[in-house]
Amino acid sequence: MDDLEKRVVDLVAEVLVDVKKENIQLNSKIMEDLGAESLDIYDMIALLEDEFSLEITDEQVEKIQTVQDVADFIREHRKAS
Repeated sequence: MDDLEKRVVDLVAEVLVDVKKENIQLNSKIMEDLGAESLDIYDMIALLEDEFSLEITDEQVEKIQTVQDVADFIREHRKAS
């Protein structure tokens, strides 16, 4: 796990306070495996946007399923900007 992936796991753990950080894996599905609800997703997106200076559209959010998807999205969009 690289630094970006670790930071994403930290942010996910920060939002999903009922989930132990050590239980968050890169292949964990955010809603199905970690139990995130819609409000959690919006909180997570807001944190990610602030942390990585990104803007994430609702359409892009719908494509993000796993913790790895989040890290890949950030990596891809940081290069594009």
